[in-house]
Amino acid sequence: MPIDMKLFQDLIARYEWPKAVAVTGALGSGKTEWVLNLALGLKQIEQQVTIADADIINPYFCIRQVVNSLEEKGFKVLTAPGQAKWADMPVVSAEVDWALSSPGKLLLDIGGDAEGALALKQFQNRIIQAGYLLILVVNAYRPQTSTIEKIDLMRRRMEEICGLKVGALVSNSHLMQETTPQDVLEGYKVVRAAADHMGLPLLYAGTSPAIYEATAEIMKDEPVPVWPVSRYMLLPWEPGAIWATGLPAKHHASRILGQDAYQKLSGR
Repeated sequence: MPIDMKLFQDLIARYEWPKAVAVTGALGSGKTEWVLNLALGLKQIEQQVTIADADIINPYFCIRQVVNSLEEKGFKVLTAPGQAKWADMPVVSAEVDWALSSPGKLLLDIGGDAEGALALKQFQNRIIQAGYLLILVVNAYRPQTSTIEKIDLMRRRMEEICGLKVGALVSNSHLMQETTPQDVLEGYKVVRAAADHMGLPLLYAGTSPAIYEATAEIMKDEPVPVWPVSRYMLLPWEPGAIWATGLPAKHHASRILGQDAYQKLSGR
């Protein structure tokens, strides 16, 4: 299914977005893909968007892979300075503080486990002052977040470490290429039950664009909108991945970030 930028716009427009939107989740949740998808959506409503790469848990699958292409398309991308951007350590660019005082929205990609929340700790007071939403992306098919109790435990551990409160959930339940619309629905039900248990809103149910229409049909009676989550990141072992070659995967970034929809977005 081709990406429909109007659909992104409609999905984003369903909610009011604060200054800072931090996105986190367990390994395998797809939280980095959600950061980039939300960035696309926010751009559609003419928001200036800054993306901060604060993933200290998994540097092998993060925004650092495509930073140059993102900047070429008009996004401001913040990473740790110099070679530290490739280190697995709690270093987050001090420019995050600048971004909190600048126009537009700030999207933060937070490490894929509770310890990743440490990256937010140094900005806790400023983020609270600016206004924030901390989103927990959940894949109900991952062992760490397969039950209501495990999802709630992860939320509480993150909140204890970073000093911020999770304000919403996103269901991104999938089984990679084997995912069916029914899988998306069943995973969504687990995440929705967890959201209800915690008294939190469930913003979206993610699915592959390839099965978006079928998923939207099977979930038409559900109160949560379905988002076609486009994939922008390569797995470390895939041909062209930065970790496979030692060099930025320019052809991959061009294929993903230079697609027709994105060209319309950037005006090129």
